[in-house]
Amino acid sequence: MTSDPQPPLPAEAAAAEQYTAPTEAAPGAGENDTPTDHTSSYRSSSKLTISEEATLASSKRFKPPKFLKVIFETPFRTKNPTHGGHVEEATAWAMDAAGRGPLNQAGSYIGVAILRLATIDAGCDLPATCSNRVYGFKPSSMLTMASVITGVASALLMPFIGAIVDHTRHRKTVGVITAILVSAITGFQTTISLDTWFACLVLEMLGGFTLIMHFMAVMAYLPDLTEVEYELTHYTSRFNICMYMVQLFYVVFLIGMTYGIGLNTVETARVAAAGALVISAVLFFYSWTFLFRKRPALSKVKEGDHLLTSGFKQLWRTSKKIFYRYSSLKWFMLALLFSPEAGAGVVLSVVVTFLAVTLQMTGIEVGITSLIMLLITVPGSLFSNWFMRKYNPLNSFRFGLVFLIMVIAATIGFLDRPSRKNWTFFIAIFWGIAYGWIFPSQRTLQVTLTPRGQETEIMGMFTFVTQVIGWLPALIFSIMNERGIDMRWGVSILCWMMAISVALLSGVGKYEDAVKQVKEEGEREQAELAATAAENAERDVEEEVGDEEFVDDVDTKGEE
Repeated sequence: MTSDPQPPLPAEAAAAEQYTAPTEAAPGAGENDTPTDHTSSYRSSSKLTISEEATLASSKRFKPPKFLKVIFETPFRTKNPTHGGHVEEATAWAMDAAGRGPLNQAGSYIGVAILRLATIDAGCDLPATCSNRVYGFKPSSMLTMASVITGVASALLMPFIGAIVDHTRHRKTVGVITAILVSAITGFQTTISLDTWFACLVLEMLGGFTLIMHFMAVMAYLPDLTEVEYELTHYTSRFNICMYMVQLFYVVFLIGMTYGIGLNTVETARVAAAGALVISAVLFFYSWTFLFRKRPALSKVKEGDHLLTSGFKQLWRTSKKIFYRYSSLKWFMLALLFSPEAGAGVVLSVVVTFLAVTLQMTGIEVGITSLIMLLITVPGSLFSNWFMRKYNPLNSFRFGLVFLIMVIAATIGFLDRPSRKNWTFFIAIFWGIAYGWIFPSQRTLQVTLTPRGQETEIMGMFTFVTQVIGWLPALIFSIMNERGIDMRWGVSILCWMMAISVALLSGVGKYEDAVKQVKEEGEREQAELAATAAENAERDVEEEVGDEEFVDDVDTKGEE
């Protein structure tokens, strides 16, 4: 699967944490304070988080043996920075993130195998020179067309799935079903061959869509872990570290297996799918069986709305509010429409196609390239943190995008033939720096430009805008490829999309002014909502008193 909305970027959240964490001590903390028992899931204070309340209220019908808790939970436990305890759903979140990591990585190996098998099925030796059609398309268009279909389906159905998560008690059900589907699809992909490659491609599209829906269910649990911003940043940084460590272990193991046994591209894809299946299935099963808890509906469907349409109506209402009230947030969201994160694995499908077709790289060579990128994103994230502190997150995001445009331009300008493919490993260093630079800046902007008290609503909007037209670059790439245009021009579409994003960021204005505008407008909106609520409550009281007086008058007249 290649469609997790969060791309693999080690230490991105750690960099954001260093930027956003407050400098003062946590409330109630002192030099002589000692943390509570680390085996406890609950804080000692009277106020519990939603996650802690849900854990206490759970019947715990499914309780793992102690030795399983030690084996599976210990590596993923994240200590709360304030009270030192462990929240079970925080452990579950880390395990789920670690399970998604190998699924994302397996997509590159399976994608290269699909391109190779589609080329053979079309009666060609090399995809770069193949003009034959298979299922109506060139073999080299298969991955990008799959991304288009996945992206369109996600954009259309995401509001409906979001409504189920928000307005029903089936949040956990969505998480469980999507986890089972993703695991089953990955299991089938272990059978990839010349006879099954197209079925694997169809399932890859379904799996990508399902993984996005799974991520939506998981994200709904995130705000329940804590109401304290710096605690949430601490949690997310640890979740990402868990995901990347498991992902790095998975890639190193796969590279060792491939070179040790001497696997070809298709065999590597099978081993990649099998490894991802084992890791994700175990972590998904444990976290969703023993740690994640059921939830009541977050809110009711508004009167006059229907569950099928309420998600779309909420998106429309939120969009109007942002466009009319939050100018800086509006321009930032418009920029995200064209950012590298936009789309369901679009950048990955385009780049993997370019590496496999133009440079004729094998699956394991693409895997090594990914490994280098993963490792280099760590110094890239540290550089991002320094840049944000010195020049603010907005400038960091803007210059990070410009740097990535330059890297992509250098990639397609220099890597134009198979004889230069070994240079990919060197250029991957700069891809890693760019990705490590961009995404911590973007995450920080998403936090600092979100009005307080509206985090859930705005974060849902962020998820939607990164998917709604994210399929467009893959579609343009596929059309150009089908017309026989040099694939490097197709890859350049990514540069043009990011250039549009950089241009739109100019509408945000100065970072300090943008943060101030969002804060003041958010406070004004909250005050208006509070005043409206007070008026409604007063009106209800008056109507209730009026009804009581009317009943008393009727009773009095009746007695007379």
